[in-house]
Amino acid sequence: MRNTIYRYFFKEFISTFALILISISVIVWIVQAVNYLDFVTEDGHAFGVYFTYSILNIPKVLNRLVPLVFLISLLVTILKFENNNELLIFWTSGLNKIRLVNFIIIISILVTLFQLFLSLVVTHSSLNIARSILKSSSISLFPSLVKEKKFNDTVKNLTVFVEKKKNSGEMLNIFLRDDS
Repeated sequence: MRNTIYRYFFKEFISTFALILISISVIVWIVQAVNYLDFVTEDGHAFGVYFTYSILNIPKVLNRLVPLVFLISLLVTILKFENNNELLIFWTSGLNKIRLVNFIIIISILVTLFQLFLSLVVTHSSLNIARSILKSSSISLFPSLVKEKKFNDTVKNLTVFVEKKKNSGEMLNIFLRDDS
């Protein structure tokens, strides 16, 4: 019977943990993805590079949120059990409070191992792939590379200065310096 109670508690905790982790991660990821739009507008990379880079940053977001979400989901689960008087049922059925605390410690160790795996393996490799995609991508939008009254050296060994850009796309007083 005790195994059934522990399974029920674990199932409730994991479902709450997954729901909160996914919800908060989507919000944080969208905010970060909006910040990465500079890759397209400022640096001139293609939208495919932008989408790939932002998707490969999801493990980093998950890794940063796991401890906070663990605490929130544990509190929500315990408060839910308390509000439904399920903890009272646990105590009257003979479940020891110390055993429940030990079970929560085991759950926290499992979440810690999950976060270690996520940070050491998944996040590390996905960020390496994201950086290599960004490095190997070519700049596809030349007009976004050139800004008015700024020295632009995005391309290696090439500096571009444009004094004025007209709405028609015409550029006036262009200075180019090629160090290759």
